[in-house]
Amino acid sequence: MADAASPPGNGPLLVINGVTPQLAVTLGRPGAAIWHRRATSTGCSAEILAPLIADLLAEAGVAPAGLGGIACVRGPGSFTGIRVALATTLGLSRGSGVPMAGLDALTLLAATAAAHATGVIVAITYARTGHVYLQTFLADGPPLPMGPPVALTIAEAAVRVAEAAAVGPLWLVGEGAQRSREAFLAAASLAAILGPEFHEPDPAVVLAVAARASYSHAALEPLYLRPCDAEENLAAFAAARGLSHEEAQARALHSMQG
Repeated sequence: MADAASPPGNGPLLVINGVTPQLAVTLGRPGAAIWHRRATSTGCSAEILAPLIADLLAEAGVAPAGLGGIACVRGPGSFTGIRVALATTLGLSRGSGVPMAGLDALTLLAATAAAHATGVIVAITYARTGHVYLQTFLADGPPLPMGPPVALTIAEAAVRVAEAAAVGPLWLVGEGAQRSREAFLAAASLAAILGPEFHEPDPAVVLAVAARASYSHAALEPLYLRPCDAEENLAAFAAARGLSHEEAQARALHSMQG
């Protein structure tokens, strides 16, 4: 039988975010004290994340079993960061008996922008190799999604931005919007692009979204949207190492499962 979802418990909420190179851990409840830590992973997410969480819990004087819930940002973003964050969340949940919830990175950015925006918000994050992750929201209290999150080329994203501009006042938020601001302003000249201080979700907003989430003991599903670099470049990796395509696929699968 599937684990029934429910609101979080009364203890502080722990939110783990590994979708960007800056790992983030947030602890607290809306309207109460907030503890927040960030660390640059530089490819070492697994080595950094657990001590970061342990230090934060120790600083707040909270034991894992005393948490009201553990939320994890499940994507889209760094393939490795998502995997490490989800695995860490699952381990903490299994060890403490505290339920889990999944949060979406683009929703958190839109919710951060919503305090400053009216009309339509387009959250855009950088996805490398000429792509972005994008989702459009109506800024009406908690942002209301106008469609699912997608991975797009810059040109495809510019079309989505132009379509959003036809709906109402337009606000763009996220590092992806800033990196390609010329392309997006060419598509929607009156769009407002929020600055670098909005590239990461606000900790208070993160906790507010986490407090509204549904929690359970079921393992969380990642939100990848794109293949990882190893999958996209598998043919080149195989050729460089003298492997057949089948051998390379088997090694990539073993790595992802390990």
